[in-house]
Amino acid sequence: MRFASPALALARRTLLTTWLATVAVLAVACGGGGGSDDAGDDDQTVQPGDTLIVSPATATLTIANGAPVDQAYTATLHHESGVEVDVTDRVTFAIQESAIGYVSGDTLTATGAGRGTMTGTLEGIQGTAVVEVYRKDIRVEDPAPANAADLFDAATDDPARVATIVYPSDRTIVPQNLGDFDVHWTDGSGSDLFEVRMQTYYADVRVFVTGDASVGTWIAFLLAEWNVIARSELSATITVSVRGLTQADPTTASHASIQVFTSREDIEGGIYYWTAASAGGSAVGIWRHDMGAADQPSESFYTQTEAGRCVACHALSRDGTKMAVTYDGGNGSSTVVDVASRTAAIPPATQYWNFAAFTPDASELLVATQGTLTMRSPADGSVIATVPTSGYASHPDVSPQGDMFAYVRVGTPGQDWHFTGGTISLMTYDQANHTFGPETPLVTSTENNYYPSFSPDGQWILFNKSNNDAYDDPDAELWVVKTDGTVGPLKLDAANIGAGLTNSWARWAPFEGSFGQDAERIYWLTFSSKRDFGVRLVGAGRPQIWMTPFFPDRAATGADPTAPAFRLPFQDLNSSNHIAQWTERVVPVN
Repeated sequence: MRFASPALALARRTLLTTWLATVAVLAVACGGGGGSDDAGDDDQTVQPGDTLIVSPATATLTIANGAPVDQAYTATLHHESGVEVDVTDRVTFAIQESAIGYVSGDTLTATGAGRGTMTGTLEGIQGTAVVEVYRKDIRVEDPAPANAADLFDAATDDPARVATIVYPSDRTIVPQNLGDFDVHWTDGSGSDLFEVRMQTYYADVRVFVTGDASVGTWIAFLLAEWNVIARSELSATITVSVRGLTQADPTTASHASIQVFTSREDIEGGIYYWTAASAGGSAVGIWRHDMGAADQPSESFYTQTEAGRCVACHALSRDGTKMAVTYDGGNGSSTVVDVASRTAAIPPATQYWNFAAFTPDASELLVATQGTLTMRSPADGSVIATVPTSGYASHPDVSPQGDMFAYVRVGTPGQDWHFTGGTISLMTYDQANHTFGPETPLVTSTENNYYPSFSPDGQWILFNKSNNDAYDDPDAELWVVKTDGTVGPLKLDAANIGAGLTNSWARWAPFEGSFGQDAERIYWLTFSSKRDFGVRLVGAGRPQIWMTPFFPDRAATGADPTAPAFRLPFQDLNSSNHIAQWTERVVPVN
């Protein structure tokens, strides 16, 4: 065996070392080494098992008097290997709760109040962060002093000084998008400066006003203020409070508070109502309001101005495209109006009815004419079929499924709108063949039962009960019964609130909603009532449209399924309003 000399071995080792160093330099120059400060292409790519981290994980922001607050976010891609890469500029950020604010790039601009979730999304993976926004607003109404908030902050509540909130009632439940919100109160302790406050966990709105609460004082929260409060929680619990002090000696204050609750979502649909008279000069006839547009006033739709004659009793198709009307009072001529064009399909003085209800597809119209129910064509008013009732009948309604009628079988006839001894009756209907089932009495009593109305799911019938006539009886009350007769009749005590208020002509809003943390099912009812409206309408006996929730699952147990009613704020306070008929949408006028 031959061995290399020591000198030759040294030369070979030197050559090998030089070659390896050269290869290493080339590798680094080509980006193949691990010593670079920049992440490799593989680190930028989302791999199975990767997570996206949105920072800050929790942010707390405070808004004062509506001034928006910004919060910037970053996003980090975390690989299973432990490598982390900043991917902020590649992530799409969003806020799940739009009422809290809006996002531009990586920045949330908070404008509302509440607890929200900020999300970041990258190639199918998502990271989240929590943001809590607290908002505090103050409004000082002239001539209240600019330091009103300081005066109340320093004052001590005195139990001997009594304030009373007279509207709304304690534990009233309202839709999330109600809009303008009134608070009315009295104070017999000589107060002349007041703090009216709405609070939730995240929002606090304080309004300062002067007034003489010994005779009653009120304010309306602005739509923007209401939205901050009502949308700060899912089904908000709102504490409404009033404090009063005397500016000459502001050391002690009176105090009163109630709770008001909101639904989990907005109420939608259109409401058409009859203004029968107006002390303020508003047009008489049919007015309408889009419940989804709380910032809009009610609209004069088909009044004497548009129709050229008196318009009163009316009914709308579910889709809002057609309106059946009766002109010039009871037994007047009738027609069907195309809502978009406000044109009448049926010539005047050719067809007559007093009450009407459309089938769900709006292809047929069930009407009452001097005690007889007939199914008509909305196109020309021609009779399709006569309903085989057992005698004088009035006040028809059609179920949401179109397979059943409710009506009043009249015991002592007078006119279609003025009678006694009414029985709520049902009859099935096969629309395809225009055939009818037997008449089935549902609510019988020695009292008068009238104005039946099917719930949106067809499971309940709302109706009026009184000891007198069916037209304008002060003791009229609202009741409900299960359509199959298994529950009720139930008196709606919370909605009725008392006797002698002429609670009448109740109708259902078309959509189901939910309430509370458990998302309890809820419907909404509207009715006309001559009750006082806080301190703004006292002893006038002027009907306005009021609303109350209806909880079907509570009704099924026999419990009162309603809550204290509230006045719909879009109405003219000087108008006498009746017959709030609902549609699923408001059709624009051409």
